[in-house]
Amino acid sequence: MRAVRINNASDDLSGVELVELEQPAAGPGQLRVRLSKAAVHPSDINYIRGDYRKGLERLIWNRGAAQPTFDTERTKPHPELPCIPGGEGVGVVDQCGDGVDAEQWQGKRVALFAGPPNGVWQEYIVVAPQQLSLVPEPLSDDQAALLMLNPLTALVMVKSILNTQPGQWLLISAGASGVSKHAAALGRHFGFKTISVVRNRMAPADTAELGDVVVNLAEQDLRDEVARATDGRGVELAIDCVGGATGEAMIGSLTDGGRMLLYGTLAGPSLELHSRDLMMTNAFVGGFYLPGWMAAQSPQKLGEVMQELSQLTAAGVFGSAVEAIYPLSDALAAVRAALEPGRRGKILLDLTR
Repeated sequence: MRAVRINNASDDLSGVELVELEQPAAGPGQLRVRLSKAAVHPSDINYIRGDYRKGLERLIWNRGAAQPTFDTERTKPHPELPCIPGGEGVGVVDQCGDGVDAEQWQGKRVALFAGPPNGVWQEYIVVAPQQLSLVPEPLSDDQAALLMLNPLTALVMVKSILNTQPGQWLLISAGASGVSKHAAALGRHFGFKTISVVRNRMAPADTAELGDVVVNLAEQDLRDEVARATDGRGVELAIDCVGGATGEAMIGSLTDGGRMLLYGTLAGPSLELHSRDLMMTNAFVGGFYLPGWMAAQSPQKLGEVMQELSQLTAAGVFGSAVEAIYPLSDALAAVRAALEPGRRGKILLDLTR
């Protein structure tokens, strides 16, 4: 079978190649999925460039360790290379191992989340049942391939961690990104207000799904616009995947007791923190990484969150724009497209071509 493999970390993508591997078989308690579509996410690019490993090596519990891990108990190591990237996709279960309810899964279309070392950028993948979710019949493969990570990231940050309430303001960076659009959609559904930040001029039709207020940093000052929208109070809550100057301005937009989550580094891995922006507002800034959060939850809590995700999806809250679909044989072009600034939708891989 064909698979995309990361042989070594590289900024120029030279460490990525298409390879032929032996088709896997489902073992006890496992299922095999014949994949049809897979998403290309910033997290995949972080693995390709080695950004996650560099970030992990900075953590105190990895100090002096030969193999960095995602957790303090050292049970979740960063994958060794070579490995297969790809965080989520969609396909059909074509083989069930011993101990798996074949009646429930065999032949069913499923969305799944995975990741290195055994990601979804391959024609077949072996996974555990808890990595799967049955896909509602009306949902296309394109949408099902984007069903898990971005909507789940938005839902967990906005509801489980920040506990955003009706009437509150949520400030969102990278407003045209998938997670940000989902956060704005949750605002419309649950009744909280959103300010979405973009870095380029957009047509009014393109901003309709972004937020109650859209701030274009190319033409507007963020804090001025936040003050105008909130009658000078500032926002109670914020989520940021950009960092840099945008993250700094967002911290300065928090109201008294405000809270902000950092979950990405599109502008780079650091920002300049003005301590008194936090001190004088009694505000908090924290970090969020979905796989780490999921690993820390009880099965009951994960089940509750996944059930809510399914209900919101069925209600039509979540939907993702797709800009382009590339064949698996042209995976490098797909990654380059995902790196292009100003995209209006997600990039997918077609694993059948």
